[in-house]
Amino acid sequence: MGWRSVVADSITDNINRFEADAYYVAPPVARRMEFAEFLFSVIATEKIKAVFPTTMYDLPVIAELRPQLEALGVKAFASLPDLNSMLEDKKATAEAARAEGLPILESIDPEGHNFSFPLVGKPRRGWGGRDIIFASTIDEFHNRLHASSTDEYIWQRKIAEFTEWSIDFAIDARGHASQLVKRRRVRTSGGYAAISEVARLGGPDQEAQSTVRWLGRCGALGLFNIQFLEEEGKFWLTDINPRAGTSSVSSLEAGVNLVSFLLEGVADQTSRSGFLIRTLRDTFISNEIRAVKGVVFDLDDTVIDQKDWMVAKLFLLMEEMREHIDNIDGFRTIALQLIDEGPWDRLLDVAIRRARLPNDLSERMIDTWRHAWPTRTSVYSDVQGLADDLVRKGIPLAIITDNPAASQRQKLAHLPSPWNTAPTLLTDDIDAPKPRVESFLEVSKLLRISPADLLFIGDSPWRDAVGALKAGYRAAIIVQRAGVMHNSNKQLFEKEFPQFAKHISWVHSLSGIGHVIQPVRR
Repeated sequence: MGWRSVVADSITDNINRFEADAYYVAPPVARRMEFAEFLFSVIATEKIKAVFPTTMYDLPVIAELRPQLEALGVKAFASLPDLNSMLEDKKATAEAARAEGLPILESIDPEGHNFSFPLVGKPRRGWGGRDIIFASTIDEFHNRLHASSTDEYIWQRKIAEFTEWSIDFAIDARGHASQLVKRRRVRTSGGYAAISEVARLGGPDQEAQSTVRWLGRCGALGLFNIQFLEEEGKFWLTDINPRAGTSSVSSLEAGVNLVSFLLEGVADQTSRSGFLIRTLRDTFISNEIRAVKGVVFDLDDTVIDQKDWMVAKLFLLMEEMREHIDNIDGFRTIALQLIDEGPWDRLLDVAIRRARLPNDLSERMIDTWRHAWPTRTSVYSDVQGLADDLVRKGIPLAIITDNPAASQRQKLAHLPSPWNTAPTLLTDDIDAPKPRVESFLEVSKLLRISPADLLFIGDSPWRDAVGALKAGYRAAIIVQRAGVMHNSNKQLFEKEFPQFAKHISWVHSLSGIGHVIQPVRR
């Protein structure tokens, strides 16, 4: 979407700090005043435009602060306090939902129950699958629960055989809902859905729509998750979560971006049917990068989105030469495919040939391409977050970039801070393309930092890592983004350069790298 994501949590080692563009350790929400001061400080520092609560701890606080946040122009996606208070209490929720005619299992008093069927007890103010109690007899009930805490649970009939349905959606400030994304839980582990089936048809359609309409009338706002149990064709509403669930990202995989619905009003989204498989991803970052004195970056596909830049130039070219290009739609498709897949050094020649355009267009088209100057350069949000973090820590940064100097100067002209003031070396200017060590050593001189104290970050191990490590740099990070021009083979590279393998960290994103890089104490 082009938005940066900032995560705040009360623990230092939240693993999402390695995924977010920025991470802050927050005071516990129990210290309301301190937490509020922290929140407003981060909003000012990071220029926050929207706040999403993600747990039942911070949700009530964000809801209370919502008028103040909105007065600052910040969207706070938390429902009205009265609705949150009701939804925090499962018993109150069940009573209200039943009064609305929604399918809720009957609440049972265990003391008056004959235990002709077992009961399940859920903490009234808990969430997830924690602290649930099962009782098949009155003795089990008394043995597993202290009498003083009886009222702290809601008791219902235990369903023996069922199918679990989880439904994610968003409700905007007008009370309008996004498309509902339904998932049937296939395989769970500790309450975590490892395998789910996203289904467009079937499931609790009418029951879910009725629940969503009711929530909208009650002042709901933000990301929601509701859950149903299916028993012999009957659907029972079991949970309403007025916040983003751990499952909400599955909507994105199914084709529905709930956040874009809330932030940008994108409503025409349709989910796909299929299976969602969630696994862990491992990332290893070498300790060698901990105490470096400077960081040097490659430009294309490391700092900026090279393909996005090329697409911008293509559209400028087509606008300039529209009258000379027959079947411009076909030419655009061919050119976009070549930008995505290559060959990049012969892009226009190949596009002209495949689009069956006159050969004499080639020279003029190439000249128009060279002089097409896009007015923007797309910097990846993760690398922008890292650069800002380095500046705050007083760690200098620099850029080394290949490709024709004129083209690279176009890109550099539109870079934001701190890139626009960073020392930059165009290898074309000194006729020393990567991986030749001259360019890497020259940047070391520009920064006045020994190569042994420098870290290089790029996208090509063959050009970036080899050049930096041969020049004596301490370490290198290779970021392998999806959809970029190069997709290097780690095993192939390490077989050719085994001496460099232990000095290179391979990552999919630069988010969180700043937590590892710390300034050298002088």
